[in-house]
Amino acid sequence: MLVQQLTHVPVADRQAMREGPRDSATHLRHAAAIPALGQIEIGGTASRDKAGEALTVVAWNVERLRYGDAIAATLAAQSPDVVLLSEVDNGMARSGNGHPLRTLADRLGHTYAYGVEFVELGGGNEAERAKNGEAANSEGFHGNAVTSAVPLQRPFLVRLDAAGGWFRPECGQPRIGGRMAIGGQVQLGDRRVTVVSVHLENRTDPAGRADQTRHLLDAIDRYDPEAPVLIGGDFNTLTATHEERNDDPVAWRARIAAEPRRLIDDVERHEPLFAVLAGRGYGWQAANNLDLPTQRREAGNPAPVGRIDWFFTRGLAASAPSVLPAVLPDGRPSSDHEALLVTVRLE
Repeated sequence: MLVQQLTHVPVADRQAMREGPRDSATHLRHAAAIPALGQIEIGGTASRDKAGEALTVVAWNVERLRYGDAIAATLAAQSPDVVLLSEVDNGMARSGNGHPLRTLADRLGHTYAYGVEFVELGGGNEAERAKNGEAANSEGFHGNAVTSAVPLQRPFLVRLDAAGGWFRPECGQPRIGGRMAIGGQVQLGDRRVTVVSVHLENRTDPAGRADQTRHLLDAIDRYDPEAPVLIGGDFNTLTATHEERNDDPVAWRARIAAEPRRLIDDVERHEPLFAVLAGRGYGWQAANNLDLPTQRREAGNPAPVGRIDWFFTRGLAASAPSVLPAVLPDGRPSSDHEALLVTVRLE
């Protein structure tokens, strides 16, 4: 359902969800009762009637979009036709309890489509909770978006996960919802091109991400099997399970030191989602800088960095891929992901 504003989830309801049972069946019941999880918020205004002979596209996990000014400046410098965003807050205390996507779209002269990945029942991860204390979320929405300088047609949303793993008490970050993708179509020449922003799960294994990818591709084919497609976003191609990477961080760093290219240009061998995409006619070699990481760490953070953000294309010729640094004026990160840039044309 397309709406101008997502349906509010009362604070008391969110508190009751957090304090009640935290099992899968309860999660499914809560998710089914939250209208916002099935809505797409539409806003902003496209500044141009149509694209030229090519589309310039940015994909960026903006880590809550808490640094809106710096992110807007990075994007504006590229004059993108389309921006594919993930980890976008709306009404979250950790990012100022505002609607930073609306502000960003206005600054870029873009229209937008926004979908909720999670209704957050708390303040976020451990570091965010420590920083913001018990400040309440005005809305508690966290999701993905597509923004566009040209009209965005037929917006759609695909839910990739309904298991509710983040809702369980042991995860420490109670949420209702699951990973998702959001997309639409823009006119390029005489064709409509499907553009999709996606965020896959990090707390699963490579096989789980491949399953999510199959689900997404099936949905895209049902939506429009003939249109050229550009998918971009955070695929979390971390090449291992969450437990392998986090239960013993020292052992994981040692493993990466012994396999220094594992997370950069040897990712395909460990993540079957690449074979899934190739089997469905998608390519990525021309659309990405295959030798560069896309994660950015705070100074002094010893965690390995890898290439976990990607573009995939079908029926489009990609060129001029680049990785844009995610930095604030003082040198600190504006996000824990770099931004990806690519140009696509009809084949």
